[in-house]
Amino acid sequence: MLNVPKQAAQEGYMQKPYKDTPYTKVAAGTIQIPPDPPLTEHEIVALHTEVSALADWAKIKFKDTAWELYYAEIAKLQAEATASNAWMQARDHVDGLKRKYLD
Repeated sequence: MLNVPKQAAQEGYMQKPYKDTPYTKVAAGTIQIPPDPPLTEHEIVALHTEVSALADWAKIKFKDTAWELYYAEIAKLQAEATASNAWMQARDHVDGLKRKYLD
């Protein structure tokens, strides 16, 4: 579940999850840990299979593989938020130029 509060969207940051924190702040939103709504059995099996296959292929521990995949997904979310923010700033700049010179 990805919530996008306005303040977090403007700040654009990530925070590591801690045991006592039920969510992770990521770029323009939060990732719920555990997910809300809960994952289905099919989703859990698919994730386990992906992590197991990568761990076997890379010859690293399951836990380390899962952690790397988790942070790869977070990096994707951050890149998406950064690109979105850049487009919003460019649009605002162009709109400002239009107002300045065309009005």
